[in-house]
This record gives sequence, C-alpha cells and structure tokens, in this order.
Amino acid sequence: MYSQFSIEQLVNGLRRGELCLDTCQQALRERHEKTQHLNSFITFDPTALGYAPDADRLAPLYGLPVSFKDNINVRGMPTTAGTPGLADYRPQNDAGIVARFKQLGARVVGKNNMHELSFGVTSANHSHGRVINPANERHSAGGSSGGCAAAVAAGLVPCAVGTDTGGSVRIPAAFCGIVGLRPTTGEYPADGIVPVSQTKDTPGLLTRTVEDCRFVHGHLTGQHATPLPEDRPLCIGLPERFLWADLDDNVSRDCRVAIDALASNGVEIVPIDDAVIGEINEYIQFPLPIYEFFIDFPRFLMKEGRGGDFLDVLAQIADPGIKKILTTQLESPAISYTDYVQALMSKVRLEQEYRQLFEHHQLDLMAYPTVSCSAPLLTDCADESHFERFVRNTDPASNLAAPSITVPVAAPGALPVGLSFDALPGQDRFLLQAVSRLSALLNIR
Repeated sequence: MYSQFSIEQLVNGLRRGELCLDTCQQALRERHEKTQHLNSFITFDPTALGYAPDADRLAPLYGLPVSFKDNINVRGMPTTAGTPGLADYRPQNDAGIVARFKQLGARVVGKNNMHELSFGVTSANHSHGRVINPANERHSAGGSSGGCAAAVAAGLVPCAVGTDTGGSVRIPAAFCGIVGLRPTTGEYPADGIVPVSQTKDTPGLLTRTVEDCRFVHGHLTGQHATPLPEDRPLCIGLPERFLWADLDDNVSRDCRVAIDALASNGVEIVPIDDAVIGEINEYIQFPLPIYEFFIDFPRFLMKEGRGGDFLDVLAQIADPGIKKILTTQLESPAISYTDYVQALMSKVRLEQEYRQLFEHHQLDLMAYPTVSCSAPLLTDCADESHFERFVRNTDPASNLAAPSITVPVAAPGALPVGLSFDALPGQDRFLLQAVSRLSALLNIR
C-alpha cells in the first residue's frame, strides 16, 4: 500500500486517521510473505505498527514504517552485522539514528540483510542468503546495504536506513532503481553502529523518491529543503576524465540522456578534468578503511561489553574472501601506519582539489554515473573484481565527506542505472533542493 502514497502523504493520512496503523501492519505482513525470497530482512517484526496513543500523532514521522541495516543497533532486536560471531548480540540501547527516528514517531519494523561486516558490494551473505534485486530477480541487489535497497524497491518499507563507507547506500540504490542519500559525514549520528571506518562511515537514507528523501532528511536534521527559486540557475560539472570513463554502454547511454535533458531545460553543463581526483583517491580507497577497522571495530566491541570477542568474531567470519582479507591484515599487515598517514594526508589534498574544481568552474553540483555498470547476476557475485569497480565512482564523495545522492535514470523496463549528484561538504540542504528540481525536469518523482 505504501507505493500509493509519498511518505508525507502516508504520515499525514495516519495522523488524521484516514489511514490505519493496523491496516499498514497487515499490508506489510502480506507483502513480506510474497517477497521473503528476496532475503531483504534478517529480523522482521511489524508489530511496532500497532496501536499508539493519540498524543503520538503530533510526531512529524508518525507511524512511518522504517527498517535498519543489521549493523545499526535497535534495542530489543539482534544486531548481527551479517556475521555469525555477532548472532547473539542484542544491544541495550538504540543507535543515535534509530533514537532520532523513534523520537519523530517512526516505527522500526525490522533489520535488513547486508554484506557480512559491510565488507562487500553484493550482499551475497553466506549466513542469511544473498539479497535478490526486486527490479530483476536474476540479479544482485548490490551492497553492502542491499537488504535496505531491496526492501524499499519491493514496497516493503517506504524508507530504510543503511550505512555508507565507500558507497554502500548509493550502490544498491542505483542497482535497485531507487534513491540513496549519503549525507555529509557527521550530519547524522553514527553512534551504536558496527563500524568499518570512523573517518568514512555514515548512516544514509534509501527511499523511492527524492521528495521522500527530502522530507525525511528535513525532519531528521530540522533543516527543511524548500524549493529553489525558479530563476536560480544551476551549473553542473561533468567529471569526464575519471568518473565518466570506462562505463558500460547502457550506463553511459542512460546517464547521457538524462544530462542532455537537463541541458535542454536550461541547466548549464560544464565538462571538467577530474583525473587528479582518481589519482589521489587511490591512496585512500583501501588503506584508510582497512587500517581503521582494526581500531574502530574492537573499540565498538569494548563499548558494548564484548571486548574479548574480537578475535572470535574474525575466526567465525563465513565469507572466505572477507576472512582472508582481514586475517591477512591482522597476521601480516599489508597496510602500514605509514600507508594510513599517507591516506589521511591524501584526503586533505583531495578536499582541496575538489573545492578548487567547484570554485574554478563556479559549480553548484557534480554529476556522474553512480556505478559504471549494472547490477551483476546472482551467479556472478563471487567475482572479486566487483568491489573495486563498483566503488570506484562512489568512493571519492565518501573520502571527501561530501553529500551525495543517486537517482534512477534507466529507461523503463531496463536494468536500473543511477546518476549521482554531489555537493560540497555541509551543503546537504542545497543538494536536496537542487536535485528535487532536477528530478522534476527528468520526470523522476
């Protein structure tokens, strides 16, 4: 039933009593029964959509069904992070982002399947099953927040919250044909989340439309993105040397059609040379998160009273590829402290170069294909080359701490393709204002 309404319409209907929480709960149960084969949930409990006191109706997200990636703590539900060593972990407190949603009146209906420990881009989980793409069930949903994307795309929830380290919200959103927002790092609270990298990790939103994303983000932050004035021109940079290079034909075609449509509607499009962005990013992409994982994850376990479990969790990793990467780094580090410091220094340089591109070309946004290819076949998920290819375009925004949003631009009936728009760090509100207008021009709601 969610697909009939925007999130704002759904919340307002529930608040006014025109829609019923019990009816929503029953609809969710029925939809889940029909889509269980997608493996989008690890824990599913729609009972939160039951009766609530009338006083709660004043909450701005009253009755909104929302699900969370299973590395985000929800009190009363397991947080497995998709790995056997945390199967019995039940947190005592909500993560900060969960608490914020609850304060706004949203209802947590479950925890979404994911790539184990967030170390992958296909959500082919060896413990909970691979997440299937609702847009084409022969294909992967992407990852690592694949269960979140599949749940939204399949109409199970109108909003899910994933985490994005190098693209883990935007990649599955692009593959499943929905909207995915990575906010400026630090815009949303990140406490109570099983980490990969404190420098790069952030919660992010997955919704069906830009307007849904804008509505939820506005209430989460208290900064509502009103429409841009009609006479406010927009200038978009196309980073052609790196982020528009080596694309599959369908991705290039669909994204170019979208850019041409924007240009024909008065948006200024400026080709730019972004080769330096790709060169610098190579020094950050793998060294920074791999090094920080061995600091941040043990520290998280200590805070949760499980400080002695770190080696046991690693020993029980079900995915042999992830286990090899992490145990090798633990036993014979390939990423040294020097590599880590170089990565941090490269991050500073990347930020400088990025701002200079914006200032030199007087850009409002940058636009590029979210992923250079379409979602892989389920039978092809074990290909180790996927990781570097899938995160190549999404990783720079993560390293820049910049807000980034992907919107679907594929032709009807084709495999989904995402087009990303980035703004400067801290410009989340402007990004959503601008992309709201651009989506209207592209007839994307």
